[in-house]
Amino acid sequence: MCQTGGEEGAQEMAEKLEKEGFEIKTIIVPEETCDNRVMKKDLRKIDAELGEIDAILTLSCGLGVASINKVLHDKYPHIPVFISNNTEFMGMTERIGRFYMRCRGCGDCLLNETGGICPITTCAKALMNGPCGGMVDGKCEVGNYEKDCGWVLIYNRLKELGQLDKFSKLRDPVDWSESGHQREVVWR
Repeated sequence: MCQTGGEEGAQEMAEKLEKEGFEIKTIIVPEETCDNRVMKKDLRKIDAELGEIDAILTLSCGLGVASINKVLHDKYPHIPVFISNNTEFMGMTERIGRFYMRCRGCGDCLLNETGGICPITTCAKALMNGPCGGMVDGKCEVGNYEKDCGWVLIYNRLKELGQLDKFSKLRDPVDWSESGHQREVVWR
């Protein structure tokens, strides 16, 4: 989907690294990089090669690095895992090569109140109570009025849904202290 990995991407990266003088011991395309159980199963397939390598390069997002590190740590704590990508955000794909951040994973979801449009990711200032004074003709002042104002999008969506009463609800400012730390979810 993001064209950052897969069999073709891994092979292409291996060829580039070999041209730079690196020796590639093996290539693996895990079924799912962010599920430790699946990653453990996939890495077991190359256990013999793991004992002979100096490092791992993953073409995943940051979650892939974390998962590989976690799975390898007990048996191969000396193997560093490097990332080939700079994870910028959780994105929605419009088409190949065009991705838009629509969720920051902040842990304080408002989508049920805002017509499914996140004010934190669509408002450049992450305002919680409607557009600022810098909005002109539905466009945001941040970015030279080229992007839609997130709150205009929210207003229009709530209007379409017949839920404009939700637009005037007073919300507290974002408490960034809650999203700036390590988080986990444990189902019991």
